[in-house]
Amino acid sequence: MRAAIFGLLLLAGGLSGIVVLDADAATSQDVNTHGATCVNFNAAEARDIDFLSSGVRNINAAARPVICAVKRHPVTGPGQAFFIDGSNAAGASTSCTASSFSFTGVFRTSESFTESTATYDRSLILETVSFFDYVSLLCTLPPSGRGVLFGVTAVDN
Repeated sequence: MRAAIFGLLLLAGGLSGIVVLDADAATSQDVNTHGATCVNFNAAEARDIDFLSSGVRNINAAARPVICAVKRHPVTGPGQAFFIDGSNAAGASTSCTASSFSFTGVFRTSESFTESTATYDRSLILETVSFFDYVSLLCTLPPSGRGVLFGVTAVDN
């Protein structure tokens, strides 16, 4: 009798663990990279970069670059869109370049922009990014904390 009850409990527990997922949700998911994961591009400028709960900023009196390793699905391609989000104080601007490299380190393509709006959600498309390529985002942040890079989103095709 105990064995039968134990078997029913195992069956009920197993069935309660079944999860039904939307097919689109399982196959198409954008990947976000938070700005606080970006790092100083030049080793000597490490103390100039300040990390916030909302992203990354430069606290030096001169503009400073940061680089971000962009997370993405390795099977997305060919071509991929990215959204870069951030903010600038009045009169400040942020410049960014997204670049892709093959898994053997060969440069594929890059796209750049400069934004001076208060809040931006900028779209870039890397036409020749391919499966298993790596993508980096290099941004030059305005001086004196006058701009924050919130992050980058890799859009799943």
